[in-house]
Amino acid sequence: MSAREEGKLYFQKGKFSAAADAYTEAITLEPSNAALYQNRALCYQKLSRWQNVLNDARKATELERGSVKGHYLVGTACSELDLLDDAEAAFMTALSLSSSPQLQSYRGSVEQGLYGVRAQKHAKEECAELACEDADRAILEELVHEAAQRSIERGQVEEGEATQREMLQELKEWTERAAANRERPPVPECLCCQITFEIMREPMLTPSGQTFEREAIEQHLKQNGKWDPVTRQPLQVSDLRENKAVKLLIADFLKKHPWAFNAS
Repeated sequence: MSAREEGKLYFQKGKFSAAADAYTEAITLEPSNAALYQNRALCYQKLSRWQNVLNDARKATELERGSVKGHYLVGTACSELDLLDDAEAAFMTALSLSSSPQLQSYRGSVEQGLYGVRAQKHAKEECAELACEDADRAILEELVHEAAQRSIERGQVEEGEATQREMLQELKEWTERAAANRERPPVPECLCCQITFEIMREPMLTPSGQTFEREAIEQHLKQNGKWDPVTRQPLQVSDLRENKAVKLLIADFLKKHPWAFNAS
């Protein structure tokens, strides 16, 4: 049995460390084989050894620039290592490479990775903005108190206190406006699954015109029976079709509102 075959066998048995060792041996025999680096990266992924995943995935994309799986693994590793700009770029590359029909099976995973990274970036940016606002507010409050205290020291007690109240009220209104500007719009109902009530990842259209998340509708058909949960009309898995129009709307909404990817 070759080292590559051993690696595959160990991986199937869940012995990921042994599988990685076997693929390492295979790589010494075929150092220009991109698939071997990808396979070892998958082993490291199971072991959460993200820097190793990144190293192997990048090597795979150097050897095979059109590797969707390689760029996807780069994106996944960078996401785990908090290299979010690199992760987004890798997922975008993988997405552009997965446009052909024979690679459509990868596209869903790549899209989820991309949306997840954008949600992470948005969350970090939002936290940074809040921290800056808090710091600015604290500085302004201190300046207001200092100005009022100087007026009081000059004997202008009433004027100082009035000015302080007025400026603190303006500061409060500014804070409220800033909070209002951060309010998140509701996710349109047409983008949400009628089973999970969450924004869809893979919207599937039924013959009766209803749209559901693929996983949710397939689970319903398996567990509850072959019927549409909204119209109660007969429904088979083979009747489902990708709702491309809704998928485009979801992609556009998530691009503008990355936080919605993790919203429930």
